Amino acid sequence: MKATIIFLLLAQVSWAGPFQQRGLFDFLLEDEASGIGEEELEPVGPVCPFRCQCHLRVVQCSDLELGTNPLKNSGIDNGAFQGMKKLSYIRIADTDITAIPQGLPPSLTELHLDGNKITKVDAASLKGLNNLAKLGLSFNSISSVDNGSLANTPHLRELHLNNNKLLKVPGGLAEHKYIQVVYLHNNNISAVGSNDFCPPGYNTKKASYSGVSLFSNPVQYWEIQPSTFRCVYVRSAIQLGNYK
Repeated sequence: MKATIIFLLLAQVSWAGPFQQRGLFDFLLEDEASGIGEEELEPVGPVCPFRCQCHLRVVQCSDLELGTNPLKNSGIDNGAFQGMKKLSYIRIADTDITAIPQGLPPSLTELHLDGNKITKVDAASLKGLNNLAKLGLSFNSISSVDNGSLANTPHLRELHLNNNKLLKVPGGLAEHKYIQVVYLHNNNISAVGSNDFCPPGYNTKKASYSGVSLFSNPVQYWEIQPSTFRCVYVRSAIQLGNYK
């Protein structure tokens, strides 16, 4: 009986293949492949959505971000973007929205809503956007900007409101500390006050403008007081006259 057991053990050894020396890399590959087939490996880190392009903090889907879609305000839930705590850029252009979406994430630095059907800018829609540096609202149907709207974007540098239906220069520009570029051309602005852009007794606490466009408005530019643009960096930054 003992001899039989020894014979069987020797037979198993003889059937085994010859020993081959293997490197550390071979063992690492074997460890990685050992779990395949038992369960699917979970992806590491965030995955870019299908048919989208992801660049750092920007997710671009359907050509455009969210633009050129049959999107309406009713199709955007209040706070739809709130879960994206690091989202810095949103572009919703050429859609059917009539107002700025509510509950946008405070992490935004750029918001582009050009080519929509927005009719006014209300202060509540911009509340909490403390990091916003660039706001694009050109080619809409905006006729008014509520008082206090710009105060809700304290770090805004650029404001694009060209090609709208504004009747006057938006309030709050003179008090805004950082804004430097304002596009207001192709509107219905008929008058510009001496304190619309710069505070009385201009001081260095407000950033100088590097670009102000007012052309293609019914304003009589020769009637604008020279002191109106006392906080403009250089005179060439001002674009006046009814031309395109």
